[in-house]
Amino acid sequence: MNKSLADLIKVSNAAGKDPSFVQGGGGNTSVKTEDGKYMYIKASGTALKFMSPKKGWRRIELAPVFGMMKDAKLPKMPPNTREPEVVNRLLAACDDNATDGSRPSVEAHLHAFLGKSVIHLHPSSVGAYVNAKKGKAKLERLFKNMKKPFLWVPCADPGYMLAKKIISLTTKYQAQYRTKPQVLFLEKHGLFISTNSPASALSLTRKVIKKCDEKLKQPSTKNGKPATLQQIQDASLCIRKAHFDASGEYGTVTFFTDDMIASFVRKSENKRLLKGVLTPDELIYSNGPALWVEKLDANKITAKINSMVAKGEKPPVAFLVKGLGLFVAGKKKMAPTVYEIVTSSLFIRTNADKMGGVSALNKRQKDFIDKWESEAFRKALAAGAGAGDLQGRIAVVTGAGSGIGKSIAIGLARAGAMVALADIDEKAAIEAQHQIQNELPGSHTAVIKCNVTDESNVEAGFARIVDSFGGLDILVNAAGMAPAGALVDMEASKWRFANEVNLTGYFLMAKYAARTMIKQGIGGNIVTISSKSGLDASKNNTPYNAAKAGQIHMSRGWAMELGQFGIRVNSICPGNVFEGSKIWNPEYIKICAKKYGIKPKEVIPFYISKTILNKEIFGQDIANSVVFLASEKARMITGQTLVVDGGQVMVR
Repeated sequence: MNKSLADLIKVSNAAGKDPSFVQGGGGNTSVKTEDGKYMYIKASGTALKFMSPKKGWRRIELAPVFGMMKDAKLPKMPPNTREPEVVNRLLAACDDNATDGSRPSVEAHLHAFLGKSVIHLHPSSVGAYVNAKKGKAKLERLFKNMKKPFLWVPCADPGYMLAKKIISLTTKYQAQYRTKPQVLFLEKHGLFISTNSPASALSLTRKVIKKCDEKLKQPSTKNGKPATLQQIQDASLCIRKAHFDASGEYGTVTFFTDDMIASFVRKSENKRLLKGVLTPDELIYSNGPALWVEKLDANKITAKINSMVAKGEKPPVAFLVKGLGLFVAGKKKMAPTVYEIVTSSLFIRTNADKMGGVSALNKRQKDFIDKWESEAFRKALAAGAGAGDLQGRIAVVTGAGSGIGKSIAIGLARAGAMVALADIDEKAAIEAQHQIQNELPGSHTAVIKCNVTDESNVEAGFARIVDSFGGLDILVNAAGMAPAGALVDMEASKWRFANEVNLTGYFLMAKYAARTMIKQGIGGNIVTISSKSGLDASKNNTPYNAAKAGQIHMSRGWAMELGQFGIRVNSICPGNVFEGSKIWNPEYIKICAKKYGIKPKEVIPFYISKTILNKEIFGQDIANSVVFLASEKARMITGQTLVVDGGQVMVR
């Protein structure tokens, strides 16, 4: 590996793993080659700590970059034309074999004109000064003993105009001091460190951040009584409803707290500090400052969001609830990034307030960032692709460790849902979870060990689901058992156990799912996996026949009860699904063979031949039906029974 690239990876990983350096994964780094012809630079949207020799960087030929910055036509172009042109030229200057669609950092042209090794970060300790009205004066006093002074860069639009400003200022600096600046403080932006080696750049970065941090107020570690799990869950459901009602978007709600957040939410007077946008990261990733929530009232929160949107502001995704903490709504993947940005923002605001007040972005600056394609690209990379009819929905599937339940869990994840896999067999559920994660690396799942016949177990399971995802949209009751045998030989204990799992289990799961959905207040879906045997009885199957018929009738009653809350309830009656089934075990197959007077190996072909389509039914066929019923495509369907059996039982 090229030494310059090795140096870049080393310094980037070191910086990216230091929480005092990086918040929200922001920042970029570069190292130039010894001959000065090329520059290795972090790729846009890549977190510094995840850079590796194989990905997360681009190599740029510097001559085209220098030429671009001398092009007299670019400054005359309107921003919406110029910025994409600059991005394309930077991409064209790349001289490597990358095929993953990655782009060099949007500040690559700026790095090109600085030292051999450059580190650009947005540390909270630096942000306190560069976002304060009297921050520059404070920095001048703080660093008055530097051999060469730092360079203060007045606020400029990120991208091309910032690069032009820094080039102009560094040229003047170099003429005066006969060297390029090593420390650059960018107003309303962050910190640049520029030296002749990665090691010295990293060392100087640490010194500057430590120096800035020395005079700042740190959050209190004494923050009163912590929030209870019930308070957190109630707040999550309330905020999810408000976010949904205002945006129409499904998503998770994730709770965070730390010393900074706990200190801030203790006092109502702190909400005055939540005015104005500090940085591009705060605007792009958290849609501006967090919204202060004094009382948990979903309708009032929704009204506040709508009022903000009407004024041209973005709907917030971060909510600071008095006395509780931070709640982040939206994509689960983005929640940790938003948390880091909010925590950093609170620290900056608290300290900047003591330095003449917060200096926020003005409307023109915010509008530029909102329309800047480069930031939209960076956010899209961080958030990951979103697709599927159930994007952002939260689902729980019982019996998800095997058979139809497992297929349904996989199908829901493929449709974009976040899935809690509930099963008494935790090992099987974990294996199913791994299968989902291997196929869909960006998916979000949770394993819930749950005995559906135990009410306290079920209640605890739903508490975990709300704790993990912040709400619930879909319940699929798929756990079941089918003890086969003639009526005269059937043991009463088998009858009772079958009904405990197939009826009591469905009842308990539906009970607590309905409670959660009603409390949340944005509707929901309950899908009951019954069977064709619930419509057309099968021989030697008394417990199964009774339970499956009962499931359908229970579901019809639930549909009548829950419709007023926007909760739809439907049943699916699958035919025989052999794939991965625990029901179709060797013993059960022997019973079926005896029932029809055939050999065990003939049982499955025999059952397939009983369908009109003469095709085997697979788990994905059932999953597809579940996805349909839980989607908006079925928004007017409730209390109904969908038969997926290849044409064996016809509902009349």
